[in-house]
Amino acid sequence: MTPLAITREDLKPTLEAHRGNDELRDAFLRAIDKPEALLNVVCRYIQFNGAFGPGLANLSGEIAARQGLFRDREEPIDVIADRAAEVASDFFHAAVDEYDDRATPWRDTHRTLAQACLKGLAAFHGFEAPRLNEILVVNKSTHDAMARVFQGYGIGEKLSDRRLFAGMGFHAGSEVLADQEFTIIDKVLRERLPEMVKALTDMRVRVGQAPEQHKAYYWISIHTSVEADHFDSAVQGVNKALRYYTGQNDAHTVKDWIIRGFADFARVQADFMAGLSSSS
Repeated sequence: MTPLAITREDLKPTLEAHRGNDELRDAFLRAIDKPEALLNVVCRYIQFNGAFGPGLANLSGEIAARQGLFRDREEPIDVIADRAAEVASDFFHAAVDEYDDRATPWRDTHRTLAQACLKGLAAFHGFEAPRLNEILVVNKSTHDAMARVFQGYGIGEKLSDRRLFAGMGFHAGSEVLADQEFTIIDKVLRERLPEMVKALTDMRVRVGQAPEQHKAYYWISIHTSVEADHFDSAVQGVNKALRYYTGQNDAHTVKDWIIRGFADFARVQADFMAGLSSSS
């Protein structure tokens, strides 16, 4: 019998109803001619993205630790039948990129690359540190969204089976929507501020005390493609989790948990985007 699986058709209703990326486009378009507003939108978007690396690392560890929950029923040797690490690897694949971008010769975290982007954007517009400390505001909407991301990934919790599978769906949602988000941001900036994009593409920025200099536009450009690969890995991971699950719940219930987690992320993202331009 063909095992139950998550497909794009399962996720289609949530994606078709989703309007968060429209809110993101509007926020950038409203800010595009106002440097202070643009810096704040980018700053908040960067802060929001900073929640996903720790969330995903946490989820990967939670999955890998469940050797009794993910097992290969066709493996005759009990002691090597656990497949938790195999399931976790498809999620950890994206976490590796968060903490070490493999396309650069040194260890670039995506957080570092995002900070370089913000510093480069500020330099292009002539803002120095004292002024940035006055104008950059991480608003309540951003703090609330980050807290909900941590919750969606189960940070600090003892996860039930339901919460574990919902976390997998939550992560899959983050990857498919992030792929769209960065494509929107890149398109708006290239169409409306081509000179700035060219300057940031050529600019090198130092972050902290490290000697390396980072490409200021690199964080945006790499995310227009890498997230699609991460989504494929996430779907592969949830389907392995369904195949190897040996808990007390039936497969249809577990699949529903995943889809609900996916929809939960879509709500978190939409709420964050709606408040991206808010002053409070």
